[in-house]
Amino acid sequence: MPPGYNSSQKAAISQVMNFTSADRNTAIRHLKNAGWDAEAACNAYFASGGGSDVSSAGKSALNKLFDGFRDDANEPDAVGANGSMTYFEKLGVNPEGLELLAVLEIIQAPTLGEMTREGFVAGWLSVHGDTLDKQKAHIKSLKQTLPSNKGAFTKVYKYTFQLGKASNQKAVPLEVALTFWELLFSSPLSAVKWTSPSSPWLTWWSEFLNTHWKKSVNRDMWNETLKFAQLTLEDEALSFWNEESSWPSVIDDFVEYVKKEKRGGGEDTDAMVE
Repeated sequence: MPPGYNSSQKAAISQVMNFTSADRNTAIRHLKNAGWDAEAACNAYFASGGGSDVSSAGKSALNKLFDGFRDDANEPDAVGANGSMTYFEKLGVNPEGLELLAVLEIIQAPTLGEMTREGFVAGWLSVHGDTLDKQKAHIKSLKQTLPSNKGAFTKVYKYTFQLGKASNQKAVPLEVALTFWELLFSSPLSAVKWTSPSSPWLTWWSEFLNTHWKKSVNRDMWNETLKFAQLTLEDEALSFWNEESSWPSVIDDFVEYVKKEKRGGGEDTDAMVE
């Protein structure tokens, strides 16, 4: 009689079988070795040579899938806005949700409304998503893990900068950056929700930039904002900050703004956030 498995283990078995096309016993063996971590089990399966004979088949399947969404006969290796939207609809992705940014990071999309063949094929092969159903399963798993996985969230966050800027520009317009920050820092899927009962950081940040900054956002400012946000959630008193720190000047100015305009002159800050 086969051993019994709980619901989460059964789900992991199905996930590994779907991703790898391995049989049930092989999937279970790799899952046990990986402590029932489905992603680790899949990686171990492929690292051990399993599925090597299907990688070319997967590439072929992804090329065929990509071709099904092409909307310009003169662009054989690109899918434009209409085709991209159709693809995301079939994928079941919320076009206004954080999961869209996660998918765009996987396929290394150059813009919000464009996909390239190279990025699409390589990206989905890297997570063993060579069919639409496998891609849906990966996204479902990602949505479950992203809120607690700061590493995965950071990858999505950093790649979003690429999506926000024009191809010939080095910075993101402020209004675009603010829109992305609102999504990245407030989505239920976010691993860094930039607010707390005593400090609505994201609201303050948006107010400050709209009234005192009004400039575009470069990559350094974008990346440092995430680092700063994480530190403020760990230390609302801002004791990690000092004038000798190497923060971008806009963050230095924001700290002063918070101390003077939100916390009454900056004195007794510790007491105010307790």
